[in-house]
Amino acid sequence: MLLTIQHLSIQHQKDLRTLVQDLSLMIHQGDKVAIIGEEGNGKSSLLQLLLQEPAANHLLVEGTIQRHFSAPVYLPQTLPESLAEISLNDYFFADPDALDYSLVYRYADQLGFDSQRLSSLQSLASLSGGEALKVQLIRALASPADIFFLDEPSNDLDLDSLLWLENFVATCPQAVVFVSHDEDFLSHTATKIIHLESLKRKQVAQTQVWQGSYPDYKERRNQRYQKQKQQAQNERKEFEKTMDKHRRQKAQVRHSLINTHDATAGRLVAKKMKQVLGRERRFEQERKELTQLPLDEEAIQLFFSDIQPLPAKKALLNWGEFSLPTEEHLHPQDKIGIIGANGIGKSTLLKRIYQEILTKTDIRPGYMPQQYQEMLPDLETPLQFLCPSGDQAQEQKALTHLAQLQFTRQEVQHAIRDLSGGQQAKLLLLKLVLDRANLLLLDEPSRNFSPTSQPQIRQLFQNYPGAIIAVSHDRRFLRQVCDRIYRLTEAGLVPVDNF
Repeated sequence: MLLTIQHLSIQHQKDLRTLVQDLSLMIHQGDKVAIIGEEGNGKSSLLQLLLQEPAANHLLVEGTIQRHFSAPVYLPQTLPESLAEISLNDYFFADPDALDYSLVYRYADQLGFDSQRLSSLQSLASLSGGEALKVQLIRALASPADIFFLDEPSNDLDLDSLLWLENFVATCPQAVVFVSHDEDFLSHTATKIIHLESLKRKQVAQTQVWQGSYPDYKERRNQRYQKQKQQAQNERKEFEKTMDKHRRQKAQVRHSLINTHDATAGRLVAKKMKQVLGRERRFEQERKELTQLPLDEEAIQLFFSDIQPLPAKKALLNWGEFSLPTEEHLHPQDKIGIIGANGIGKSTLLKRIYQEILTKTDIRPGYMPQQYQEMLPDLETPLQFLCPSGDQAQEQKALTHLAQLQFTRQEVQHAIRDLSGGQQAKLLLLKLVLDRANLLLLDEPSRNFSPTSQPQIRQLFQNYPGAIIAVSHDRRFLRQVCDRIYRLTEAGLVPVDNF
């Protein structure tokens, strides 16, 4: 037994919002426990709390956590600022007793990271996102550990490295508690699921635990959702039939009461009206006791509309413009996926394409970078970002969309830097919709959306009427959205068949 969690509840002190509600769970050696949920629901907070008692007091914790492990290893979601300027040499060799170096070099080779670079003076901050994650994984997984705590370990990895990590997590003897948005990764690794939900405009926390795989949880959850929905609809249908009959009876009694001129008869009708009104009060109570319609927290109610068609017979660009040795062209409804090793230059290529497209007057591009700070002003609120002109009609439209994306009134007024990564992703997605872009350039567009909302994200882009160029390592996104896939190599773009 490594962890015993009993009746754990977590409330955020700042906005008095409950993140975790009455969680009880035991974690044993070899368990692979996935924490899933929508953005801002407390996944990272729970992961860190299971690792150790919080240093800050911004969380109010009830219940008990008994930690029986002795050698935990933690991989944060982003590179800590304290490590940004550290060299690779100091990162790996400053404390020689902390690592198993046979594993360090083996993992570096298996992850495609040149082992000669491990002793270089290059800083961690200068690495690409995928390379920075690889070196952190190499160090973490080569540390002596009885349990790993991994916060979104698959986010920036190329496909080959992602498959390697998937196999490592699934087969390692240690327990692994991890946060992930990748549905394939979850499906191939998790043996237990903790689902953090926040319903009724984030006023009600609901914590689900599933002892089994993610596909089984997803199927069981959908069955439960559909059963509750059907039961609620049937009850409402029968209730409305009863109410229709009641309203007819009430109207008849009221008509008799108005048109009765005999005092004795009037008293009898008035008594009957009293009975009718009594039944009405009982019906109103019964209405409150009907099965609730299930709430769909992860609903993405966005649609691309009023998109100006791209020139039908004109190629939008050809890869030769970027010194890529291929005769392929991008056409108005093409949906292109680009994959490739970490550090090969996929994001750089996408930025170059974006800059080139900006010079074309007949194309309205939309850009979603991997690093959201490139497009999102930290100190502005979501409303200021979406409606810089302050036009009231535009603001009202934006507020409606933000509410549909589960933003609370308080979050709409928060600085963008205080929003979670998933909320920032939703903000960029909404910007693409409101700007009515007819060519989308997307760098890892699905990486911060929860696994339960990702099917809707894929459907949104699949139905998009314009062209898409997307850098992605998300296998389901590539299979469902993209009709052509290229691998970026040192020699250029190479078409990928049978992905």
